Amino acid sequence: MFKKIFPFFIIFSVVIILYHPALFTYFSNDDFFHFKVSITDGSFWSFIKLFGFYPFDMRGIAFYRPIFREVLYNAFYHLFGLNPTPFRILQFVIHFINIYLVFKLVQKIYKNKIVSFFSAFFFGVCAANVASFYYLAGGIQIQGATMFILLTLLLFDNYKILSFITFLAAIASHEQAALTPILLSGLVLSKYKFGDALKKIVRLWPFFLVVAVYVFLNIKIIGYSSSETQYHFIFNPKTTVNTFAWYSNWALGAPETLIDFVNPGFKLNPSLMRYWGNYYEIIFPAIFISLAVIFFNLLRSIINSREIFKDRRFWFFVVWFPLMLLPVLFLPQHKSTYYLYPSLPAFWAAVGIIICRPKIRKFSFIILFISLLTLSSTSAILDRTTYWAAMRGKLAEKIINAVKEKYSSLPKGSGIYFTNDPTYPFVSNDWKGSSQQAYLALDGEVALQLIYKDNSLRVFYEDTGGVPKDFPKDKTNFLVAPY
Repeated sequence: MFKKIFPFFIIFSVVIILYHPALFTYFSNDDFFHFKVSITDGSFWSFIKLFGFYPFDMRGIAFYRPIFREVLYNAFYHLFGLNPTPFRILQFVIHFINIYLVFKLVQKIYKNKIVSFFSAFFFGVCAANVASFYYLAGGIQIQGATMFILLTLLLFDNYKILSFITFLAAIASHEQAALTPILLSGLVLSKYKFGDALKKIVRLWPFFLVVAVYVFLNIKIIGYSSSETQYHFIFNPKTTVNTFAWYSNWALGAPETLIDFVNPGFKLNPSLMRYWGNYYEIIFPAIFISLAVIFFNLLRSIINSREIFKDRRFWFFVVWFPLMLLPVLFLPQHKSTYYLYPSLPAFWAAVGIIICRPKIRKFSFIILFISLLTLSSTSAILDRTTYWAAMRGKLAEKIINAVKEKYSSLPKGSGIYFTNDPTYPFVSNDWKGSSQQAYLALDGEVALQLIYKDNSLRVFYEDTGGVPKDFPKDKTNFLVAPY
């Protein structure tokens, strides 16, 4: 028993060491918005209605994700109020479940414990998880969806009805799960002869029918915001290849913030050294060593024997990686590592198959393991103080504490005006001052309306236009936006 659980104890321990600051990170931005749109009158029927499809203009939500958005935020708000700890604990619990499910799935498909543990370990510790942990609003949705996707794949052979139920839960958690039927088709093709596989794929018609209805309702009823250009698809081969390259780089363990310092022509912005400090001296060599070892062993496999390329199980994982990214590959203005989460099991399974083969020298494996762990560990530690969601949660908590300390209560219909702190360091014209950062962290008026339980509370910011002329001056309360 101990031998079975000990490897998972090691993986879970490393995850906690790397990502434990997320446990103490407050809500920010989208979290407050999700709380507000999820509030009901407390009746059972209003709770059930959270599962409905509603036009974007009605609630300002463009995607159907009720389980880990409306339902979760509604239930936790009633149970815990604005206490982030239960949310954060749930994130870690789901992540630990997913680590175990990755191991079980890879073991079921490839039947090699070294590959299975390798996949589970780096799925668990990879620095791409920074976004899914610190960006709570999106992270918990994609973590939950991935849990149901993995369960769907695991249950499909022996428990088809249960598999169908977990699939429904997956697409009600995040839209990337809509590609699960194609993933199931690939799983079937990897296990059976082509003729038998086709017969089994035909039996997947209920899955494909649900996806067709799901896509129709998303487009026809929910729709999208014409003003949010970051969600507009761009079908340009060069741009798509560039986007895929970034996701591949992040899957390896590079920090997401690297993209902010790469100029056209792949030239590094010198300010990287200022923001990253000496971390770049570890991160860049680790990326180079990891890529070199992977490609070297892949090349050896091509030269010495092509068995790996005849293995349909290997190709299943290779195809899985870009497939689950398909909904976001054409959104180059909205790249984020949290979208990588459902693709990471495949990425690390494919790498594991390349590097954990019997003919591969132990030296290569050890060098790769150390370089990959060093890369993800360094990136995860760096992102504690540089990743926007990590910093924004801390800022939101700081601002809310400052407001509550100065104004323990406010009359209905009051206004709060945040002015810029003159000591706030200049970053860029787009970044603006401390009031702009407060606006982003608090999602405008929403956070303080929740804190004071007053939807009539108005909140203004110097960088977003200040106090309107028609708002009563005697109701305006001033506060310098801290940073």
